[in-house]
Amino acid sequence: MEIKKTVFLMFTYLVLYVCVFGCGGPASDQPDLGLVKGVITFDGAPLARATVTFLPDSGRRAIATTDAEGKYELIYIRDTPGCKIGHNKVAITTLTEGEDEVEQEGDDAQVEVESVKEKIPAKYNTKTELEADVKAGENTFDFNLTGL
Repeated sequence: MEIKKTVFLMFTYLVLYVCVFGCGGPASDQPDLGLVKGVITFDGAPLARATVTFLPDSGRRAIATTDAEGKYELIYIRDTPGCKIGHNKVAITTLTEGEDEVEQEGDDAQVEVESVKEKIPAKYNTKTELEADVKAGENTFDFNLTGL
């Protein structure tokens, strides 16, 4: 009779332990994120196909590409929307990574590709003056850029 009682108590403690502490995997190392969206215009017109990058003081950047209406929504990583909460520098460019003046076609053939120049001033990208303070929840940051 004593063995049944001991087994019952051990089983009860085990169930209680699992209920309290769970059996989940390791905790996520992802920081708290805020959802970020907005509209980018350049000289009053929507800026399509621009890359918008939010650069936190430390940690992973968040990136988006504007649509035909200049709208964007940041992606933190893969399919995870958002941006690290806190102060971020913001860079906006019309260039895409890896653009080159010559593109490889086949084994040895080369095709000239039109040289693409940045449409917007450096103060919005390589020497950005833009900043945003991302909060928890939903954030909207519209940027009205000018060519001056």
